Amino acid sequence: MDYLANIVRRMGGWGMALGAAFLTGMMVLIVANIISRLSGHVIAGSYELSELMIVVAVAFALGYAALKKSHVVVKIVVSRFPQRAQSIIEAFMSLISLATWALIAWAGFLILSERWLTEETDLLDVPYLPFRFVFLLGLLLFCLVYLIDLFRALSQAVRK
Repeated sequence: MDYLANIVRRMGGWGMALGAAFLTGMMVLIVANIISRLSGHVIAGSYELSELMIVVAVAFALGYAALKKSHVVVKIVVSRFPQRAQSIIEAFMSLISLATWALIAWAGFLILSERWLTEETDLLDVPYLPFRFVFLLGLLLFCLVYLIDLFRALSQAVRK
């Protein structure tokens, strides 16, 4: 399990670096577009490129936030339970989260396979396929994080 956790952690780091690069590029593009608008010109396709760049940033940010446990968690009531009950509740919540995000990933896969090479952006004719694939990879990373959390919580519940 630790081997899988290390692979997922490494993938999350790479994905976060890629997402940060795309977010930086998007910020530069938006600032350049604002400056060019002041002179009466517009960067063609900047809106479409921003939409595509945010997909990469969000896809990997979800998994990275789950790796770092940065999502909002409220443990006011659960923290008062015994350790074993806390582990069981954490396992249940990880299972619900895993099921939810696995369904979303499955829907993303269906969209990816259904619209394989048929869709592209209006102005720049950039295909959606690579961005849908990256989004699906980010969702799979997210699901793997919750799967690892589920197994860890179950092993803690059995030990205690």
